[in-house]
Amino acid sequence: MYFCLFFAYNSGMLQGLELRDPIHGFIQRDSLEKQLIDTRIFQRLRRIRQLAMASLVYPGALHSRFDHSIGALHIARELLDKLVPGREREKDREIVRLAALLHDIGHGPFSHVSEPLLQKYARPDKVGVESCDEIHEQISWSVIRENGELARHLSEVEREKIVGVLSGRWGCSLYKDIVSGPLDVDKQDYLLRDSHFCGVKYGVYDRSRLADTLRVHADADDEILALHSDGVHSLEQFVLAKYYMHTQVYRHKIRLITDEMIYRGIVLGIEHDKIEWLKALYSYDGTPEFIRNYTEWYDDRLVIEILRPETPDGKAKQVFRRLLERKLLKRICSLKVEDFVDAEIRRQVFTPSMEFHSALEKRIANVYNFDEDLVITNLVKFKPGTRTESDVVVLTPSGPRLFRDESLLFRSVNQSLQEENYFEVYAPVEYDDEHRKQRREHEYKSDIVKMINEALSIANNRTATEGGAS
Repeated sequence: MYFCLFFAYNSGMLQGLELRDPIHGFIQRDSLEKQLIDTRIFQRLRRIRQLAMASLVYPGALHSRFDHSIGALHIARELLDKLVPGREREKDREIVRLAALLHDIGHGPFSHVSEPLLQKYARPDKVGVESCDEIHEQISWSVIRENGELARHLSEVEREKIVGVLSGRWGCSLYKDIVSGPLDVDKQDYLLRDSHFCGVKYGVYDRSRLADTLRVHADADDEILALHSDGVHSLEQFVLAKYYMHTQVYRHKIRLITDEMIYRGIVLGIEHDKIEWLKALYSYDGTPEFIRNYTEWYDDRLVIEILRPETPDGKAKQVFRRLLERKLLKRICSLKVEDFVDAEIRRQVFTPSMEFHSALEKRIANVYNFDEDLVITNLVKFKPGTRTESDVVVLTPSGPRLFRDESLLFRSVNQSLQEENYFEVYAPVEYDDEHRKQRREHEYKSDIVKMINEALSIANNRTATEGGAS
């Protein structure tokens, strides 16, 4: 009898610490992880969608940074138990797990979509940042260090170690690799999760087999995450999953259009409508006051505040009302590198230039009588990050080798991703039927290529003339 009562009590306690996840099944949490998940700052991630407004084309894509973060925790636990055994490293395993759990804690509304705004409106007199990625990371680190809720459960030393794992400044390289590297728990979770909720199979790979072939490789005085040679095909499958998700989901035209409309709507709200609270939200200055305000915001709150009657009518309202009612801009032109004969013009088109993009948007708007604020040019390029799967060390019988030297398939896929660049134009057009749509798109493409060639040819000739005169 006593045994039965004891078993029932402990069974209930364990059950209370479990979460049921559609990707990984039951996810275990220890008491500390549960306490952190239950904080207000972490619960906010429920209201930040993983893929912004991708649900306008994939209706099921309503999953959030909350469930993704818990999925990352689950994978980190499995990998650490396998790769870093032993009671003497138990505290290290806990710190790395918590880093995986909190890696997205600093995300703002619409996650990565609006992050370039932080770089655009950062206060240069207050902070020095080189990329939007740095700002996003700095916000996460500040939240972990300074948030009062987290501080009630984690000591200052623990918080600094968690930031150290995320920044690669504490512990061995293996810890950073697990949380933020070519095969990190972030990618391992979001590929499966995004695929599931978008209702596609592109991101599916054999996670258990990949995990079975991961190894710790001692390199000088360091440890790194490596791959047994038996896992090359599993990693190739992972690479293909990432490739197909980028080409079929993350670069889907509606996803690209909604992302650009969110960005343009916020820019117009700040620069045209002069919405002060919106400007303050993205004017990063590194202060605790900025961090506290930024982490009070999430996707729906931003949309509701822009559309509320008290907000003066303006361009931002116009754009976000279109998003809310799914009256989206249309892609009127998509250009590849081979659409331009002149090599110098090709280079200039596919090199980001705010001046060139703005001038072209105005010209297209004038020619077709569009609202120039609703004409958007977008350079679609794959951003591989600082470390890709090419750098993964493969442990072969003849010694360590890089994955790019072991996999011909990887080299082909990686080259395809680098070369699949597009220059696109979105505008407020409507079509009566499919036949008219195809005819007009052909006309738009032909006209816009001419506009680009003429504008850049004139600019290049002017530059050459000025250079010769000097």
